[in-house]
Amino acid sequence: MHDIASMIMTGAAKTNFSYTVRTLKTINQAVDDMTTSLKDVGFGILGTLDFKEILQKKGLDFKDEYRLLEVCNPGAAKQVLESNPEVGLLLPCTIAIYQKNNENFISLAKPTSLLANIHDYTLEKFGKEIEQKLVQATEKAK
Repeated sequence: MHDIASMIMTGAAKTNFSYTVRTLKTINQAVDDMTTSLKDVGFGILGTLDFKEILQKKGLDFKDEYRLLEVCNPGAAKQVLESNPEVGLLLPCTIAIYQKNNENFISLAKPTSLLANIHDYTLEKFGKEIEQKLVQATEKAK
């Protein structure tokens, strides 16, 4: 119960799969700030998917903002792909910036969770390092 209380107070949710923080920023400002903080830790944005726009173009009513950032550290990607080309299926890293119940959130898929099924100690250690940088960027951007 203590963990739930601390998550509510800090606005951070830590699950096995994701790391999520609440932000008081607009979606556009959160995307801009996340882009800047990712650059500070060696990541760039490969692309951004605007799911609200995509779904509305398909005739589906989707009221909340939802952006998915595809992010990459080129040196890390090279190292992972050379180590195990199938791990490329987990690339790029993804960060969602979205609205839910009139609140805004930044959420990242944790590399450690994604790599858990690979059973490779080197990649596990590498995933922890990447995750630490992504969490740092998320905390800075929130």
